[in-house]
Amino acid sequence: MKNNFNKITKMFLAIGTIVMLFGCSKTFLDQKPFNSVVLSDAIKTEDDMSTALTGLYSSLRATDFYGRTFAIKGDLMADKCFLSSSNSGRYVSFNLYNFTKTDGYASAVWSNGYNAIKNANFIINAGLDPAANPNVSQLMSEAYAIRGLVYFDLVRNFGLPYTTDPSSPGVPIVTKFDVNSRPARNTVAEVYAQVIADLTKAISLAKYNQGQSMSFTLTAKTRAINSSFMTKYAAETLLARVYQHKGDWANAKAAASDVIANSGFTLVTSANVLSYWKGASPLTGKTETMFEVTSDANNQVSDGTLAVFLIGKPGGGAYGDMLAIKSFYDSYSATDTRKGLISPEVRSGQLGTAHYVAKYPIDNVNLDDVKVVRFSEAYLILAEAYYNLGDITNANATLNKFVVNRDPSAVYASTGSKVLTDILDERAKEFAFEGYRFWDLTRLGYTFVKPQGQDATNAVSTKITVAPGNANLLFPIPNDEILVNPNVTQNAGY
Repeated sequence: MKNNFNKITKMFLAIGTIVMLFGCSKTFLDQKPFNSVVLSDAIKTEDDMSTALTGLYSSLRATDFYGRTFAIKGDLMADKCFLSSSNSGRYVSFNLYNFTKTDGYASAVWSNGYNAIKNANFIINAGLDPAANPNVSQLMSEAYAIRGLVYFDLVRNFGLPYTTDPSSPGVPIVTKFDVNSRPARNTVAEVYAQVIADLTKAISLAKYNQGQSMSFTLTAKTRAINSSFMTKYAAETLLARVYQHKGDWANAKAAASDVIANSGFTLVTSANVLSYWKGASPLTGKTETMFEVTSDANNQVSDGTLAVFLIGKPGGGAYGDMLAIKSFYDSYSATDTRKGLISPEVRSGQLGTAHYVAKYPIDNVNLDDVKVVRFSEAYLILAEAYYNLGDITNANATLNKFVVNRDPSAVYASTGSKVLTDILDERAKEFAFEGYRFWDLTRLGYTFVKPQGQDATNAVSTKITVAPGNANLLFPIPNDEILVNPNVTQNAGY
C-alpha cells in the first residue's frame, strides 16, 4: 500500500476530497467544493478507483478509530482490564465511565467514521459498472464492505444494542452527497438494515480472495490481495457478526457455516499462536487473519498505535497503560498457549503485578497491525448460534473444533446455560484486547463489574457495577454536531 501513498496524497489534495467533517457552520456533510473536482467525478478508471480505495483504507488507521480507540473501548470498558494507576492520562473516561457531551474521543470517532463513509460513498457512486469489469466489481465490493463495517461500529458506539431497542435512535444514514442535507438519526434497526445491505452487496460483488492478484490493463500494475484488503469471506464473517448482535441466529449460523466450509481459511494452530501474533506484515496464506488495518514505516500513526498503548517498552517510549486483572490471567490453563500473550511484570507506580498485554508487537518498521476480522470468529459465532437454536450437541462440537487449536487439553461437554458461559469464556480469552468483550456484555444485556484498579495483592480494589441502563455505555453525540445540525438529537444522560 505504501507504493501508492504519494499518489494518493497528491490526488486527495488536488481534488479536495478529504476535508474536515466539522466547522462552525457545517455538519459532517461538508459543502461540495465548487472550485475543484470532487473525488467521485475524478474516478474514471479502475486505477483511479484503486487509488481512492487505498486512501479509504488509510483513513481506517486513525488512532481514534480502528487504529486504537475502538479496541481500547471494547476491553477497557468491560470486566477484564483496568487503567494502571501510573498512566499517560489517555482513556481515563473509559476506565471511570464518566463521558461528557464534549468528549474528544467520541467526537473523533464520529468524525473519522463519517469521513470514511464519505470516501466510500465517492467510490460507490463514481458511476463505474461492476458488471463490465471484475476489477471494478472487486474494488466496489471493498468499498461497500468498509461502509457496512463503519456504520455497524458507529451504531454500536452511539446507539443502543439492537437487542435492547431496535426502534431507538441510531446514527444518520448518508449514502450520497447532498449539500443541503441535515439528516436526523435513523433508528438502530434502519442502520442495521443498511449494514446488512452493504455487506450483502459486498459479498455479491467480490471477485478475488486473499492470496490472489489483480491486474490492471491500462497501467500494467498488479494488486496482490493480502490481509489488508477486504475480501468476500471477511465481509461474510462481518455479516455473521451483525446477525449475532441482532440476535438473528438462523442467519448468523448460515453465514458463519459458509465461511468455515468455503472460504479456504484455516485456524492458526496451538503451536503457532505466539508466532502468529509476533508477525507484523500483511498475510496472504489465508491463515486466521481475514482483514486487518495495517501500518508500515511510511503509513502509520507514530505513537498513536494500539501496541504502544498496551506494552511497557523497555527503556521507555511506550505507555503500557491498560492491564489485565490477575483473575483473567489465571483463567487460562497452563496448557493454553494464549496465556503467553499476557506478560506479568513489575510496573513502576503500579501496586501488585502488572499483567501487560503482549499481543501486539512494537515493530519500528511496520508498527502494529490491528486485527478487525479473524477466522476464529466464525467458529465462535457458529457455536453461539447452535446454542441459541437449541442444538447443544453441535454447539459443543463446534467449540471443541476451535479450542483444540488453543488448548489441546480442553474439552467442552456442558449442558443448559453453561454452554453459553463456555462460549463467552472462550470469546473472552480468544479476543482479549481486540475490543470484543464490551460488546458481548452489552448485546446480551448483562450487568457486570468494571475493575478500575488493583492493590498490592493483585485484588481488584476499585470498581463499579455497570448495568444496561448506564448512560455512559453509549458515546455522546458530539456537541459540535448538534450545534450545526438541529435534526440530530443527543443520547439520554448527556
